[in-house]
Amino acid sequence: MKWAINSLMVADVPVAKAAVMVHFTLSDTQEGLTGQVDYSLNLLEGDLDNYTPYDEITEAQAIQWTKLAAGPERIASWEAEVQAKIDAQKIPVPQPALLPWASHE
Repeated sequence: MKWAINSLMVADVPVAKAAVMVHFTLSDTQEGLTGQVDYSLNLLEGDLDNYTPYDEITEAQAIQWTKLAAGPERIASWEAEVQAKIDAQKIPVPQPALLPWASHE
């Protein structure tokens, strides 16, 4: 699964420009088929002893914070949703056809 951070929301609590919410995309590609989900999530209150200034936050760090705030059960649910979107694309879509006994004039 691929994680991508689309944006971070900030507030001046508990410190100036603290990241408090994340908007992200979780996606996967299998056999040329892609599934993705987009979500927003409130982040856990930061550890002031290990505070990272906003302009120094990396995407890897934001992904780590997102995973911690979500927890394993929610992540498993999102991953299942992505997989379901991929699996749905594998099901052939019925197409209309002329009836065999209809006139083909």
